[in-house]
Amino acid sequence: MNFRKFAFIISFVLLMFLFASGVALFTFSNSKIELPPDNPIRKIILPFLIPTQPVNVLLLGGDKVNKNTDTIMLINFNPETMKVSVLSIPRDTKVIIENQERKINFAYPRGGPKLAVDTVSKLLNVNINYYFYIDISVFRNIIDMLGGVKNFYIPVDMDYDDASQNLHIHFKKGYQDLNGEQAEEFMRFRKGKHLSQILNYYDGSDNKRIDAQQSLLKELVRQKATISYLPKINSIISELFKNLETDISMNELLKLTPNFANFQIKNLAFFTVPGVPEEEKLYYYICNIDKTSKIVSNYFQAIANNSSQQ
Repeated sequence: MNFRKFAFIISFVLLMFLFASGVALFTFSNSKIELPPDNPIRKIILPFLIPTQPVNVLLLGGDKVNKNTDTIMLINFNPETMKVSVLSIPRDTKVIIENQERKINFAYPRGGPKLAVDTVSKLLNVNINYYFYIDISVFRNIIDMLGGVKNFYIPVDMDYDDASQNLHIHFKKGYQDLNGEQAEEFMRFRKGKHLSQILNYYDGSDNKRIDAQQSLLKELVRQKATISYLPKINSIISELFKNLETDISMNELLKLTPNFANFQIKNLAFFTVPGVPEEEKLYYYICNIDKTSKIVSNYFQAIANNSSQQ
């Protein structure tokens, strides 16, 4: 079953930054209490408050059992400015792997994280410091843990049924409260019965769906990146790590968020690799190297590769 779920991975990385480390540091940094130099809490937390240079993280998402990668994204995180840039890479992007033309989502099942990192790094000409592989099921579970997404605007009536996937999507245009299952359905919607009514929002392409998904994710972060969700940290971390494959340690992750109190939704920027479908082979997506290079140069510079995939 194909799940091209752009949103699941960005949900994971943002929640990881915001909950696994950021909320705790947010509490500390905004506290009005001055901790004495010999206070044990201060001694525990301060070693993590070390500014570092921007890093690039490759985020892969799919079915954990089949090890597919229907979602591939590059995340640039700047710990000093708390800016996060997200570059979505269409899974059908044409690359060369082992001297053959392949879709980029072939890299991970063929050669694991090392080949996936190498392939994306070569395509974009960037350093990649870490990778995450996350099972898509985590998205629905975490949304429910966080109490759903409240008062989210659905731009058009959505009606779609696929019995083979047990997928049934039915939303009315307007403001809705979404639980985890409903948020997953919204993310997966790409086409519907009333084509003439939805072409402005969904034309069957990944790009249109990515636009819609980004709107939900921004609202998710706006609602949930608050101190009130501090008590949920342990359960969220547990859920994440049940579905996670990565080469970054929790200690390294914590060190990436010294200025979490400065995070604002306006610091979150989304991009998609510019390109077009190949005229003779529509199942390939051809990256526009010049336009992509400009995006990468402006938003995805990072320190030299220090990841250790084997």
